[in-house]
Amino acid sequence: MKRRFYLPLTACVLLGLGSCGGHTQQDSRNLEGYEKPDTTNAVQEMKDYHYSAEVRAGDVRYAYDIVREVNDSLPLVTGDEGARYADNYIRLRVNREGRQIFNHVFVKESFKDFLDRNFMKHAILEGMAFDRVDGSSLRFAASVCYPESDIYIPLTITLSPDGSYRITKDEILDTAATLDSADVEE
Repeated sequence: MKRRFYLPLTACVLLGLGSCGGHTQQDSRNLEGYEKPDTTNAVQEMKDYHYSAEVRAGDVRYAYDIVREVNDSLPLVTGDEGARYADNYIRLRVNREGRQIFNHVFVKESFKDFLDRNFMKHAILEGMAFDRVDGSSLRFAASVCYPESDIYIPLTITLSPDGSYRITKDEILDTAATLDSADVEE
């Protein structure tokens, strides 16, 4: 009779210990909010993109083409968590009335006069987009950023009708330019 009692009791104890151990480990992972980092050493890359459009500056028609691609020849960037990221290049082409006036490849180094050396070491060239017509010039916005973060430096490329260009750091936020004086509380 004692023998029958020990077998079910032993089975219950073993099952209880096994299930408790699993729950304790799972609970501690959820409490810490920690996920095991990817240790594959794969290089992270942004997706390539290509965007074309036309704009008018007065009576003049411009067509522009922006292409971003990963550039394997540029040095890799290492993030805070040890992840490695490929940098990009961006080609901007602009035609004025059907004739090409601008064709330039930008890399992060193109903006080095506006970036801190330490920032450049950990950042990538993220993107570029048409901003607006400014008189007879075209403005394009570009950004250099820490990968997978909201930390970035906004830059402006102003292209003149003759194809010359100027790069500046964009100090004015878009939201500040669109605020009316009635929207600001005093």
